[in-house]
Amino acid sequence: MHHEHEEAMRAEFSDCIALSWQTLRADPAVHVDGIQARVNEYDQRWQSGPHAREWNFLCAAYTDWRDYPEDTAKLVADIDAHRDVYHGAGFTDTQRRSLDQARNIANEERSAIRAYSPPQQLPVQRER
Repeated sequence: MHHEHEEAMRAEFSDCIALSWQTLRADPAVHVDGIQARVNEYDQRWQSGPHAREWNFLCAAYTDWRDYPEDTAKLVADIDAHRDVYHGAGFTDTQRRSLDQARNIANEERSAIRAYSPPQQLPVQRER
């Protein structure tokens, strides 16, 4: 994958995620159908292009970081510890950078969710 294509993929993936986050807010001014159509355009364009494999890897990496951060961190540590083995099996530098991007976005998402979520009200313990 050429550098300029990788940059475009990363920028569009970030845009795609940012658009998806907009649909999660309870803002009535957000047009969910229009946003979803734009997200689908990005996905369709990359799915049908020559870099579908890289796009799918980035999407899967994001899902893994979002849903299984501890397990994914262990995998990345193993990849870094055994880089020659993974590269010999076809793991690319582009995929490694995708893992980093996906981790950063998933971390941002967790922070945003915490910021937008109301604090949990714990019952007050009273002694008698």
